[in-house]
Amino acid sequence: MSKKKARKPPSYFYEGPPPEKIDREEETDDIYNSDERESMLDEDEVTAAEAGFMEGYTQEPPSKKQTRKNAISHTDETADELAKEDAEDD
Repeated sequence: MSKKKARKPPSYFYEGPPPEKIDREEETDDIYNSDERESMLDEDEVTAAEAGFMEGYTQEPPSKKQTRKNAISHTDETADELAKEDAEDD
């Protein structure tokens, strides 16, 4: 059995090195990294809202048990106080 050599198609237009051999400049900055995020915020590359979103993206969500515990112990004292102040202003 003779092995056939796979032919490489001729390059008609491009005479440079194969695309996989080209050193591609890749951006290695991870915008979700806290240090990078802070430097971008300091240099006005991102807004505070965007930085807050990125920070929230990297945080672990609270467990269901913790969420339920917070819901049970939740009170509307602040909302009640604000509603009273609004009623007094009228």
